[in-house]
Amino acid sequence: MLSPVPDGVTVVASYEKAERLKERKKPEPLLILEPLQEYLDEHGFGEGQLLWGRLGLQSTSGTFLLQRDEGFEVVLKRRLVGPEPAEVMDLSSEVELLQVLRGHGLHSPEILHQCVDPSIIGAPFYLSAVLPGEAAVKTVPKGLDTVEEKVGMSRRAIDDLARIQVEVTADEVARFDRGSGDLRKIVLETKRMARQLKMRRIPGFEILGDFLLENSPEPRPPVICHGRYAMQNLLFAPHAPATITGIFGWERATAGDPLLDLGYFTATYAANDLPETPLDTAVVTREEDGFLSRNELSNVFRIATHLDTNDLPWFQTLSLWKEAVRLEEMYERLMNKESVPNKAFALSLRDGVPQILANAAHFSKVEGVEAMAHQR
Repeated sequence: MLSPVPDGVTVVASYEKAERLKERKKPEPLLILEPLQEYLDEHGFGEGQLLWGRLGLQSTSGTFLLQRDEGFEVVLKRRLVGPEPAEVMDLSSEVELLQVLRGHGLHSPEILHQCVDPSIIGAPFYLSAVLPGEAAVKTVPKGLDTVEEKVGMSRRAIDDLARIQVEVTADEVARFDRGSGDLRKIVLETKRMARQLKMRRIPGFEILGDFLLENSPEPRPPVICHGRYAMQNLLFAPHAPATITGIFGWERATAGDPLLDLGYFTATYAANDLPETPLDTAVVTREEDGFLSRNELSNVFRIATHLDTNDLPWFQTLSLWKEAVRLEEMYERLMNKESVPNKAFALSLRDGVPQILANAAHFSKVEGVEAMAHQR
């Protein structure tokens, strides 16, 4: 539902309203409608009243749908206020990557404009065309609601992951190598972050960190890695045959091991072989018949890329362990009465984080990791 009316929290009307939030020590808004509308007018982006709607609010970025008269419609994306995690690329690099992907026909939106001036809405932003398609998160698009098409959706998700890895050239990959693809460095940095967690004693953090460090695979030639390649970041055409029309959420992209994205996709893939966790955001793959199993997904990738996937359990474990550390930080912020993006989600992490660690241990068959936590 789009609205011309600001919510007074994430979206405000004017600089004065934003300043009042700051005086009350509230989080800074992500959109300031009056100066944004003036900016759009100045650059010829539509006419008339500005309508807004939230498309996504992640831990690092906010994404909004904007509409005006005469059918004008764009997506605005910006980073949140505060220091960005090291794994998040700057906005200009994200724009550059999206243009590279679009050049290969890899379901990236057309970039319409980039604003580097933070004074307009409080941070730089870019405008992109709206990607067509429907998400398959809680339900399947009606035109794909058959066993055959659900198999096709699963296959297409992995086939298109393989396309990204095969079609983006080595020179293009090198442009996005931020030195964050070294697997041992990833483990060591995450272990450091885990040691800073103070509220609960969860042995799985240390047990899995030690396992991952001791069993790091040999490096492979890097490819473009999405960072959180998952069903909830895909859009599908609403009719058969199953086709991906959009891939979004590229802010954590980097050059890295080919199994990083497959590990994340299969580890966070909702299926009945493991208990549910807060990471099961695309529950449709668990609840609907027809979607491929984790092993079948791995086989699709192996055939498409001709890569050995014997190390995949290590990458699945890494993916969930890293997410558990990040989410435990969010849970601690909630318990310390600090601001979190989604309070209900953060509350689910009390039991959710230990279960994520237990699921991570399942992949690598590491013993001693229980789905429970103890107060320090």
